[in-house]
Amino acid sequence: MFPNLGDKYICIKEIGSGGAGVVNLALDTNTGFQVAVKTLFRSHFENNPKMLERFRIEANIYLMLSHPNIVKLKDLILKDGAHLVMDYIEGMTLDHYIKTVTGPIPSEVAIAIIKEIASAIGYAHQKHIPISGYSGVLHLDIKPSNILISNTGKVMVIDYGISQGSNEDRFNQRIGSLMYMSPEQLQTNSILDCRTDIYALGVLLHQMLTNTTPYSAKFSQEEIISKIQNEPLERLVNIYPHVDIRLQKIIDTSTSKNPNNRFKNCVEFINSLEKITNETN
Repeated sequence: MFPNLGDKYICIKEIGSGGAGVVNLALDTNTGFQVAVKTLFRSHFENNPKMLERFRIEANIYLMLSHPNIVKLKDLILKDGAHLVMDYIEGMTLDHYIKTVTGPIPSEVAIAIIKEIASAIGYAHQKHIPISGYSGVLHLDIKPSNILISNTGKVMVIDYGISQGSNEDRFNQRIGSLMYMSPEQLQTNSILDCRTDIYALGVLLHQMLTNTTPYSAKFSQEEIISKIQNEPLERLVNIYPHVDIRLQKIIDTSTSKNPNNRFKNCVEFINSLEKITNETN
């Protein structure tokens, strides 16, 4: 059943769903353009006014983000639930792209894609937000299903709906998707910064190059947590021998258990990738 969004948006069909909510294709009757409307499951905020207020703040911050590689949020609706209205991008998610189009992505293509993603993430890290507690915006849920590859080949980051300011209280909750979480993100009382997103970028690059998720579904949640805390990711060549082995060091640095040993920011991460590109050329 479609949400009641008033006269401005007319829902057409469901186009996706996940752990946080359902996404519907809708028509913006004011402009005539199609939009994507993400409706959060009521269980996320029902009877929890603090969570709803945080969502409102996060969505208003998302409205401030404007980058070529970030899907633009157009509207926030708090009626008959909580809804984010975004530009509709025709294409497919990165996980679907890997599974159905490319398999392991060739190293030079993977570098080009991850650089665009890191550019968007780095922009948000440096974005000035005029709200107390925000010295930049963290994504905290970087994963293939939150990356879109448009039909024209453009790379777009989505789902800044759970993003957070680097100094913001997390209400003692884990936020994100377990397989892409850094060790410090597993701890609800830890202070997070841009290096948490850099960890996820390293995991994402690993998956792009190998066509495998970071940890097999055969592992229990407790086993995955233990591996995140104690074990490096599987060596690239053990999974896909044709990978450019120079990328292993970048992944190792990005996913170091100690944040102090990671790239300090997305600029450093991108520069390390460009060095490989320049050496190849």
